[in-house]
Amino acid sequence: MTIRSPIAIGFYPATAGVCESALERYLRKASAIPARREKIVAGIVPHAGWVYSGHTAATVYYNINRLSQPETFILLGSVHVSGVDKPAIMPEGSWETPLGEIEINSTLASHLLKGCPDLLMEKLECHLMEHSIEVQVPFIQHLFPEADIVPIMVPPTKEAPLLGSKLAELLKDEKVMVVGTSDLTHYGLNYGTQDMGTGKKALAWVKEVNDKRIIDLCLTMNAEGIVPEATKNLNSCGPGALSATVAYARALGISSGELLHYTTSYDVEPTGEAVNFVGYAGIVF
Repeated sequence: MTIRSPIAIGFYPATAGVCESALERYLRKASAIPARREKIVAGIVPHAGWVYSGHTAATVYYNINRLSQPETFILLGSVHVSGVDKPAIMPEGSWETPLGEIEINSTLASHLLKGCPDLLMEKLECHLMEHSIEVQVPFIQHLFPEADIVPIMVPPTKEAPLLGSKLAELLKDEKVMVVGTSDLTHYGLNYGTQDMGTGKKALAWVKEVNDKRIIDLCLTMNAEGIVPEATKNLNSCGPGALSATVAYARALGISSGELLHYTTSYDVEPTGEAVNFVGYAGIVF
């Protein structure tokens, strides 16, 4: 059995005790943001280092724990590595974090592979160096110790919403939670863009214009518009995961999303002028 070793230490604490303490701190803060719905079927979270995005992600996981009790998390990850030209699933094994190991639900993974062979490929190696899903795993281990996972990396292609719709069909009788992950606008010379200058003007543009465009597509369930929007305006590093998550929730009859929390790395750590920063959103459906 393949045990995937952690590669994103530094995004989150390397030891169990510090990791648990950080999770508890983020979740306590998240408890002040209850979702305004009776049930959650899917969520969108960031995957940056917890020091910047941990509170935003925690708002989603806190509310999932409060309103739903999934047995399996279908984790739809962004793609920061090469060789992923279609959604790629890791079908078996386990993932290791400082909190221990979490099993892949191989039975459910096999069911998905058989159910949508044209939309999914089995590709273990691409998961070994991708951090976007790993950053989510300790939240699940902490809040849902009996749960398992199915990790799927979703590239930004036109097939992403088709995958989401197909997952809804294949998973309708399962006790699952779909969570897609993406950070939003990466602004500044460090990321190759500084069209709006620096400081307050740049920060306002990212928040009120660029990130708002893609957040609004998620909230209005426009799964098909997400990848083209991100391609044009560079406001998501995981638009495939966003699109598939929105399409999944829409296929289950969800008519709108709910933005629980939004911030930027500059808001979290406002040192000096806003020069290089990233946006983060926590959304539930």
